[in-house]
Amino acid sequence: MALQYRPDIDGLRAIAVLAVIFFHAEIPGFSGGFVGVDVFFVISGFLITSIILKEINAGGFSIARFYERRIRRIFPALFPVIAFALVLGFFLFYSKSFKDLGGSIAATTLFVSNLFFWRQADYFDAAAITKPLLHTWSLAVEEQFYIFFPLLLVAINLFFGKRYFVWLLCIWIVSLLTSIYGVYTYPVATFYLVPTRAWELLTGSILALGVLPRLTSEFQKDGLSLLGLGLICFSVVFYTESTAFPGASALAPVLGSGLVIYAGTGEGGRLSKYLGVRPLVFIGLISYSLYLWHWPLFVFTKYLLFRALTPMEITLIILLTFAISVVSYKVIEQPFRGARPIVPQRKKLFAVAGIVMLVASSLGIVVDSRGGMPDRFPEAEAATRDAILDMKTDRQWVNYEDNMKTLFGLSEGAIPATIGTEGAVPSFVLWGDSHAKSLVTAIAESARRYGISGYDIAHGHVIRPLLGIDLVGATDEVGYNQSVIDFIGARPEITTVILAGYWSSEIKMTDAAGEFPGKRQPSVLLKAGLTRAVEALRALGRDVVLVSDIPVLKDDPHRILFLANRFNTEPDFQKIASTAADYRESNGEIIPVLEHLANEPGVTLIRPESMLFDESGQTRIMVDNTMIYIDDDHLTTNGSRYISPIFDEVFSEMVR
Repeated sequence: MALQYRPDIDGLRAIAVLAVIFFHAEIPGFSGGFVGVDVFFVISGFLITSIILKEINAGGFSIARFYERRIRRIFPALFPVIAFALVLGFFLFYSKSFKDLGGSIAATTLFVSNLFFWRQADYFDAAAITKPLLHTWSLAVEEQFYIFFPLLLVAINLFFGKRYFVWLLCIWIVSLLTSIYGVYTYPVATFYLVPTRAWELLTGSILALGVLPRLTSEFQKDGLSLLGLGLICFSVVFYTESTAFPGASALAPVLGSGLVIYAGTGEGGRLSKYLGVRPLVFIGLISYSLYLWHWPLFVFTKYLLFRALTPMEITLIILLTFAISVVSYKVIEQPFRGARPIVPQRKKLFAVAGIVMLVASSLGIVVDSRGGMPDRFPEAEAATRDAILDMKTDRQWVNYEDNMKTLFGLSEGAIPATIGTEGAVPSFVLWGDSHAKSLVTAIAESARRYGISGYDIAHGHVIRPLLGIDLVGATDEVGYNQSVIDFIGARPEITTVILAGYWSSEIKMTDAAGEFPGKRQPSVLLKAGLTRAVEALRALGRDVVLVSDIPVLKDDPHRILFLANRFNTEPDFQKIASTAADYRESNGEIIPVLEHLANEPGVTLIRPESMLFDESGQTRIMVDNTMIYIDDDHLTTNGSRYISPIFDEVFSEMVR
């Protein structure tokens, strides 16, 4: 039971998919292109609700037919992409990345990849460059939504007098409010999960009800189309990855999409007709394949090159994406959805779909359960493993999660681990996040040289020693950091506190102390929180040692080592090494703050980065044939040991 075709909606699809592609290509002017996904949600909600309601009203709705359409629409184009990612991942990914890919294949096949990537998004999560199926989270959101939505419409029709608008509006409001609240409290979950995305699909659903008054004049239609396109374009141009999203920020692209669809109802205005021009319609028709193929092509290219793509490379990838998508649309998608579709019988289609899902998910589960199949290329895996350990085997990191659990119990009397000389009364504290944890070996060995011990209060995640500052959507940093101050204050034998951390000002924060209400620049809040911590410690009579951050590499050393050994070449560390100039630029806001605080009595600044640049100003990545970085921004045990002498000044002062 087909709907009247709307070419303007395919034109809107074209705008959405191009925005997403140009965003992922990092083309200037498309920093908010990720909102194209939200445009897709609105379109999907409108079209599918229109079809379901038409069938319900005609007395012919079938849930089996509904899912048949979804299978014919989603499966044929999706599984070649999954196969492509699996094959290339098999030959290019080292075991950890391949294991993660296996998990994502199983999750994508079962349409729960949004849950998979949500659960995977912790501080030490793999970079997006090793996630060729990351973009499938949006498919999972839609499919999960459509598990319940048709049944909801049927129930409203049968039991609630067809009051669709009232019920859908109530759910829309609850979902939107949940999204607005969640984007500041649980931002990752809010981004990935259905309850905080449902209102976007429901925007299209409410439009499909036809409850809004019909527009009668071309002026009204063009005005609303222009406003809608303006809202979408504003989001694409001015939003960035630091925009709190979805939440209230998603209102612009979502309502903008709704206005465009609404204005095109019936005889659309001139702008609606412009959206229906052939080039845009054609891009809209292949938009699903474009969306599926562009991301893995970008991912695998960047994975191999270890650098940003050139304009020519971006152009070639986009052209290749279009070529593959045209073939996919003509050869795969249309034959499954045409008048004489492949596998025409519904039961056989369900059986084939079930078999495909079983095979694909089983392959993913096998890859995941076998730890990424390190036996694929044992020599490359062994060479990489011998040069660099991971956080499950490196001595400095192996127990960091257990120590984190202890630290959360400080307010209940828990005692953190000690480092340095065994048996000595702890006289210092290392306080900070995972970048402080990266210094544990350095500080422990230096302390042992002077017969001193201290407490390891280095948290394994991004909980920096900033008083009164909360990270958006994370643990109660304010309460935790206050428990550290209380712990130190209750122990007069502690004379020195070493503060270290990831001093980036890119992390979203709020000032729980109220000194800086509303939205403030992260650099302002970073300075305020660190200043409060230093002042609180000085008020307790403790000496303070500030530690500047270590240089951050441009990429993962595991990958460059694995690929070098995989293809029998020498690892070109210059591809991932940052420079002293890079360091000055990325730390340009925090270094003056650290230097200013170091002018206070009893405050010292230590600069470990001075030991991590070679004579040419490149970051040292390997010393004496041993890797000193465990990932792009944390040191191995050997790396920490390498910079240990820089802390001798601190402990020599303590024993005088």
